[in-house]
Amino acid sequence: MNSPQPDPASRRTLRRRLLFLLLLPLSGLLVVSLAIDYKVAFSPAADAYDHALADDAVALAGRVRFQDGRLQVDLPAAAEAVLRTDRSDQEFLSIRGPNNELLTGDTDLQPAPAEKGRNPLLSEAVFRDKKMRKATYRIETTAGEVAVTVAETTHKRQQTGSQILAAMIVPNILLILTVLALVYIGVRKGLAPLDHLSEAINRRAPHDLSPLPKTDVPGEAEPLLRAMDGLIDDLHSAITAQQAFLANAAHQLKTPLASLITQLELHVQELPAEHRKRGGRLLDAGHRLAHLTHQLLALARSGPEANDTHERRDIDLAALLESNASSWYDLALRSNIDLGFETAPAHISGSEWLLREMLANLIDNALQYTPAGGRVTARSGIDGQGLPYVEVEDSGPGIPEAERPHIFERFYRADGAPGQGSGLGLAIVKEVADRHAAAIEMHDGETGSGLRIRVVFNL
Repeated sequence: MNSPQPDPASRRTLRRRLLFLLLLPLSGLLVVSLAIDYKVAFSPAADAYDHALADDAVALAGRVRFQDGRLQVDLPAAAEAVLRTDRSDQEFLSIRGPNNELLTGDTDLQPAPAEKGRNPLLSEAVFRDKKMRKATYRIETTAGEVAVTVAETTHKRQQTGSQILAAMIVPNILLILTVLALVYIGVRKGLAPLDHLSEAINRRAPHDLSPLPKTDVPGEAEPLLRAMDGLIDDLHSAITAQQAFLANAAHQLKTPLASLITQLELHVQELPAEHRKRGGRLLDAGHRLAHLTHQLLALARSGPEANDTHERRDIDLAALLESNASSWYDLALRSNIDLGFETAPAHISGSEWLLREMLANLIDNALQYTPAGGRVTARSGIDGQGLPYVEVEDSGPGIPEAERPHIFERFYRADGAPGQGSGLGLAIVKEVADRHAAAIEMHDGETGSGLRIRVVFNL
């Protein structure tokens, strides 16, 4: 179930997608919130400034008198200076009589048009190329209507608005960032079961086709898991059919091959001397074909897809080695190889048939690649960690480090490898070890040459 992982930078994760989708509406919400908050916060300040401006206009209206048959304004220079003094803004004023004649103040400052029900009247204006806020207050006198106008620039209003905006931007941005952080943390925790599921899938053995775990998986992910389980079931069915075909084909070949080899052996004995060499080569090819057929059958039967259950019992690896030693001695003698056994009791729970196939392939592989006059030693015992093991060591050419990760692949043979192996022996060893939850270790021989393969069983 392991597969190459895509580059995280090249994919859009669900977390990133959710954050991106939230960022846009939250940004829009930030703008709307700032606009509303600014209006709500600035309105009282603007009303206060307008109230002060209107008070100035009313106060000035109180200075208008009708004396000696004409309108007069009692506004000393000191009082006018006080009205025009402001640390932030420029102040302007004008008082005009019934015919819009200027009684006092700035000649170019005109009152705002009268509006019913609004007195004093606050309005926006542009005066001397500057934006102004203007208050116009109208009073009735014996001589007629008098319009009092007070205007000021808007610097302090703008400064106050900027301060209010700055005071709101920082907490609002912090709020948005906090929301995004909380969403990220929440999404991360919410998706944690999917991460655990991914880790569980990556840890699965290549041949583990059991249903995927669904503990704590979000409901939204269940359709995906069901689809994956369906795919696994289809894969299991295909592999089972393939293994069944392989096992049946190998089984059907065993009987005619055995008969063919027997007939060849008899025929070679009857051939004239000049033809026996060619007949011997045919007989060797028949033996190799029979051996390959046996390995194919063993591989099919050792795979987990074709072996849902195996009878397990207590097995002593030392006894298993010793009981089958005689079957390997003949091959070792023909190849002029010193085959020895160094056994110590090592008990495990396992399938005797599978373990015998594993040992047979380990020893056969060592004999195949050990030159004449070499040595092969099979051992069993308990290692320094208290775990039972079995190992086979040979004095052959060994296996380069770069080739070792591949030698357990089916039909794999290293370049230049001697002998006429099929590349299935160590694949069978790996299958049987996996079925017994055993680990395979590879080391150089004790003399620094050759190869030592050890299978360590976890109790």
